[in-house]
Amino acid sequence: MYILFCQDPLQPNQIDQDFADQYNAAKENGFMVLLFDFETLTREQNPSLATKNIPQSEKRVTLIYRGWMLTLAHYTMLYNHLLTKNYQLINTPQEYQNCHYLPNSLPFIEKKTPKTVFEKFENPNSIQKLIEKAKIFGQNPVIIKDYVKSEKHHWETACFVPDASDTEKLKESIKNLINLRDKYLNEGLVIRAFVELNELTTHSKSGMPLKEEYRLFFCNKKLIGIYDYWEEGAYHLNNIDTTLLEEIAKQIPSNFFSMDIARQKNGELIIIELGDGQVTGIPEKTNKNVFYKQLNIFLFKE
Repeated sequence: MYILFCQDPLQPNQIDQDFADQYNAAKENGFMVLLFDFETLTREQNPSLATKNIPQSEKRVTLIYRGWMLTLAHYTMLYNHLLTKNYQLINTPQEYQNCHYLPNSLPFIEKKTPKTVFEKFENPNSIQKLIEKAKIFGQNPVIIKDYVKSEKHHWETACFVPDASDTEKLKESIKNLINLRDKYLNEGLVIRAFVELNELTTHSKSGMPLKEEYRLFFCNKKLIGIYDYWEEGAYHLNNIDTTLLEEIAKQIPSNFFSMDIARQKNGELIIIELGDGQVTGIPEKTNKNVFYKQLNIFLFKE
């Protein structure tokens, strides 16, 4: 089994240092590792040059990408070019989109996730369209994000809005989000109902309130493991019943994905969002060696 990592942008043929621990853990657990040039793919739109050091495979093999987030267009470009070398990424472009963009994943998780509205961002008028949709939240608090990421470390100015009916505050926060995300804004804008979650601690750098959140990874519909989302705070992992979450996971059309969950103040679990497993970060405290050992096991588990 093969894992594809990003190479160091300044040292070709060397692993990007942000993924060095994962690179070593993957090799230690039986994976063959390949490198490609992320910058050449995303900036120059040149998948052939980006993958020039990846040898042709004699037979079709499955490949898992573990690296920086890719737009659907860049992922599709990479997926199609790797096929010419006989490597097939574990998720097709459609499967990637199913979990990478929140609007695409909503149909699979809507019964266990906060109420959500969204709008593709095409021009300034998109903001007004989204604000119109936000009327369903009344005077309740909401959070805003793009289709993939939020600016949660700018909690008060670009993420949390105490009253969704305060259209000026909502508009201001949306514009702040757009400016902060800048060229990295993913597809469109999302407004979600704010749900009271179990308190964890306060982030030591940003001052953002941290809640009891976890990140789960699934491979071939099987749960690989559950990991503390934040590196700070006291967790109580043994209290989580994943039975319903695993049933939901069986219906999600993806071979490798993540599921972020959180505990509400009433003790119930909700799903925050899904993510493609290839571009979802492994939480800081996670033992990378254990993660890749589990991944190897579940790749072949029926």
